[in-house]
This record gives sequence, structure tokens and C-alpha cells, in this order.
Amino acid sequence: MSQKKIINSRYGQAFRAIREEQNLSLDDFKKVISRASLSRFELGEASLSTDKLEEVLSIMHLSIFTFLFLADNIPVYRRYGEVFQLLREQREFERESFENIDLSQWTLKKFEEGKVMLDFAQVESALQMMHIPLYEYTYLLDKGEADYFGELYKRVDTAFLTEDWTLLRKIYEESIPYDDFRMLALATKACYEALDENEIQEVADFLFGVDVWTNLELFVFNYTVGQLSFNLIRSIWIDFFKNVTYFEDNREYRIRIVRTMAATCLVMLERERASDAQSFLAYAQAFLQSTDEFTRCLFKFTQALVNYAQTKDTQALEEMKKVIGIFDYLGDAILAEKYRRIMVKYTTILKKKKNFPDLRNFEEFEKTGL
Repeated sequence: MSQKKIINSRYGQAFRAIREEQNLSLDDFKKVISRASLSRFELGEASLSTDKLEEVLSIMHLSIFTFLFLADNIPVYRRYGEVFQLLREQREFERESFENIDLSQWTLKKFEEGKVMLDFAQVESALQMMHIPLYEYTYLLDKGEADYFGELYKRVDTAFLTEDWTLLRKIYEESIPYDDFRMLALATKACYEALDENEIQEVADFLFGVDVWTNLELFVFNYTVGQLSFNLIRSIWIDFFKNVTYFEDNREYRIRIVRTMAATCLVMLERERASDAQSFLAYAQAFLQSTDEFTRCLFKFTQALVNYAQTKDTQALEEMKKVIGIFDYLGDAILAEKYRRIMVKYTTILKKKKNFPDLRNFEEFEKTGL
């Protein structure tokens, strides 16, 4: 049976970069492959079988798993290497200490710098050498740290609140080439521009009929809800609330749910469906807990805005200003400014509609703020 050929030109380029970084010449591989053949591979003019590539990589003490992370520029969660380095230095192990388990100094350095991943067997063997149980390493990974997706969620959330469209575009462009990050990328793009029909359909297919909701699904829904049809939005929420037991005990999820529900209500107001906004808002109340001050403030703000849309009661403006005042009092200028802008935007939209009274309080707010 013929071996699968490695034909991607990036692989040859990556191989050459690693070889030169390790100060190896083409002649150092002559026992495995001729100088001419290896040179053609590096230039993208020839291919190697998987077995042959593994042979030449072994001379550099590099696994094909780690090599592909470098060649394909796959995003790496740096915390793995950082925690490993912390433990290694604490136990007074040098990088060369792991060469007897076929883990080279070069590979380990790249791992600790967050540039490559090691396969599980290598990590486990290295931890055993240091007499560190796997569960302790895992605990340190999770302790006070988010995963790679979690870090991106925070970056997008902050950029959205500060309306840093340049950063959002950068995150989108960095994420979109990778299939695993595609939905996150589309949600990020939806923050600053309309998705095209095909992209909206992708998002709809992704969210429709979700059996197990994770932070990724909630994140995507949060930032794309404004571009989905009413029927799909309603269907998603109905399915979501069939089983919410898990989310009630998870603060991170509760915050995302209330944020998404608030975003849904804003969409309903834009579409002149204030009564639907009121109905959606009622669902969010179940997720409010006494220690979640942000979700309570967000709920109160949205509730006041929906009430204003339905009753034209200018007292609702005062309720929104109270929430903004809380953010100001707590020193959270980002949230205070974001919700000032939301208030101005939506009350301006509603003010232009027929049968609305002269909003003197709102005019004063626009001029002077709180």
C-alpha cells in the first residue's frame, strides 16, 4: 500500500525554518533522505510520505504532531506550556533532562513559549519524571484561568463594550481561517457589520436544535441575534429553556444568558415588537441571583427600556439613568458609557415614532448626561 504524501508547500518551508534554527545541515539527514530530495521538499518542489517525514523529523527529535502545529500555524493555548515551565523550574529540572523520553530542548522550549503543543503521552511522561500527578497539572491549568476560547470571548466582549471595531475586525481575521474558530469569527464579525446570507444560514444551522449548550453556542447567539429571523430566535429560546438546570448554578453562563436576552429585547424594540421583548425579558428573571449585580443591573436597564417603549412613561428614563449611575459609582466607566449610548440610541429611535410625548428629561440627558 502506498503511503500518503505530504504535499503542502508550507510543510517544506516550516521544516527548513526548524532545521536552520537547530543549526542542522541537509547532510545531517543523509542517512534517511538524500540532500537533493530534502532540498526539493523544502522548496515545495517534491513531496514526502508520512513515514518519511516522521523519519526526518525524528532526527530533530520532533514529533509529527508538534510539527503540524508549527507548519499549520494552529492556535495554541499558552497556559499548558506556562504551567509546565513553572513546575519544571520549581522542581529544578533543566530542559535537557527530558531528552531521554525523546523530548528535545528545542521542542520543550517552543512548548513553554506557547508556540507548539505536545501530544498527551509526552506531557504525561514528562510529568511522571518530575513526580507530578496529572491531576495536579490539570488543576493548575484550570485554576483562575480560562481556556483559549474563553480568552477570546473576553477580548470580544471588551472590544464590543468599548466599540473597538478595529480590534473586532482583527480578531475576526485571525480566527476565520480555522474551522474550529469559524463560528466565533462569524459572531465577532456580526458585532461590526452585517453577515451575508450564507453566513447567516451557517449560524442558523449551528444554533438550531442545539442539544447541549456551551459557552460557544451562547456567545454566538449573543452577538448574532440581531441578524436572525424572529421565528428562529423564538425557536432557539424555547428549546433553550426546556432544560436550564445546569445554567442556574453557573455564574458565567448566567451572565451570558442575561446578556443575550437583553440583546434579544433590543432587537425586538428595533423591529417594533415591544410586547415580544416583554415576553422574552420575563424568561431572564429566573437567572437573577442576589450576588450577580451585573445581571441585575442589566435586567433593570432592559426592563426600563422595554417599559418605556410600551407605556411612553418618562419615569422609565430615570430607571435607566439609575443603572448607569450605579456603573459610574462603581467606577466602571466602560459599562456606564456603553449603556449611555444604548439609552440614547433606543430612546431616540422610540422618540421618532408617532404618539410619543415631548421627552424633556431625555433632551436634558442628551445635553448634560447624568
